[in-house]
Amino acid sequence: MNHPRTDVFQISPSTALRLLCSSIEVLLKSSSEDPQLSQIHAAPPGVRTPGDNISSGETTPIRASELHCFPANDEKLGHDLVQQSVLSKRFLSKRVPPITLKDYLLRLHQYCPMSTGVYLATSMYITRMVNTEKVIQVNGRNMHRLVLAGLRVAMKTLEDLSYPHSRVAKVGGVTERELSKLEVSFCFLADFDLRVDAHMLFEQARLLQAGLDLTGDNSPEAVEGFSCQE
Repeated sequence: MNHPRTDVFQISPSTALRLLCSSIEVLLKSSSEDPQLSQIHAAPPGVRTPGDNISSGETTPIRASELHCFPANDEKLGHDLVQQSVLSKRFLSKRVPPITLKDYLLRLHQYCPMSTGVYLATSMYITRMVNTEKVIQVNGRNMHRLVLAGLRVAMKTLEDLSYPHSRVAKVGGVTERELSKLEVSFCFLADFDLRVDAHMLFEQARLLQAGLDLTGDNSPEAVEGFSCQE
């Protein structure tokens, strides 16, 4: 039986970037169409989380007393829900950024070009968080920071060398301190499950391209450099 060739590096970085952008837009649309998702990520009643007061993305520590307001048998579950809410709110901007996600990614690619693997791994991480683990939902206020953190984490995971922290922060439009917090929060939301291989990345690209085919986005720009050869 023939299997698809898994040479993911035949996919150009620009195509992988477009696939990443498309995957985030699909997650954004899914979240906006399912109001029940917002309830999944809401903190339990009576618990105030740091993200309730958002300025420039900085957060304040949650008080220990706020983490112990559940019956004993629900304490671990309640604690996990609060922590997930705290972590997810760290990605919220005070308002929806004026730049589209596509233009934001193109800016990052212009000043900090990344590899095909980094773009596809970021898509994998975020898709898993949203659809499988359900620890966060994508919206207009968090998708830019979520993608930035994912790219930074994927870069450090997959590449031998990475851009200086200060450069990525400047291009991404956040402070160095904010970028550090976003990276750590992203790793916790991903449960530090960051391992990927060429086959996993190729499968992610194949699934994303299949999604574009279903929506009718078969423009040369969308599929340039992508093939699924037997």
